[in-house]
Amino acid sequence: MLGNRLGTWLRWLRITATFVFIAALCLAVAMLVIALIPGSPVTQELPAAALTGLDRVGGVTTGVAVNPSGWIPFTIHDPSLAQRLLGLLTVLPGLVLVAEIARRMANLLRGAQASDPFTADTARALVAVGKITAFAGLGAWILSQIAQGVLSWTMLSSPVTFRPHQTPLGWLAVGLIFVAFGQILDRGVTMRAELDTVI
Repeated sequence: MLGNRLGTWLRWLRITATFVFIAALCLAVAMLVIALIPGSPVTQELPAAALTGLDRVGGVTTGVAVNPSGWIPFTIHDPSLAQRLLGLLTVLPGLVLVAEIARRMANLLRGAQASDPFTADTARALVAVGKITAFAGLGAWILSQIAQGVLSWTMLSSPVTFRPHQTPLGWLAVGLIFVAFGQILDRGVTMRAELDTVI
């Protein structure tokens, strides 16, 4: 009974991971195609500190003002190819990484469903996925921040110091969770092997 329930959970998790892989890959390809179409608009948030005239914004009640340390989205309606590619770089690395993580998880779950899920190979694969999530996620975040900074520079009339307004903590946290589960699983496999030798 417990084995059947575990098999059902593994199957649904594998299906979900496969769906995420396909969806992220399709979205990445769509974003790439859109970026190559001339005239495709590009949206980027700009720091409010670099903008002027925000004290005259209408449509808000008295006492409400734009946050001077906030970010405001703007759209380039006729961007150059370079601007479209920069806009693509703000999202594409993350999408590709999500697709790769989902692909690895689907393969891991397929192997766990086909045989014993509590093996050293499963633990190592989970730790590897965690490391890829953390380190590649950090790299994807850095690349997207550089692309946002350069794109913002092309949109502003005066240069301004670009400060990242997002954080890579999500990537790092998920990677840490994967690694932790992998280490716990590895410890469980070791303890089971020790028990088998005693019995």
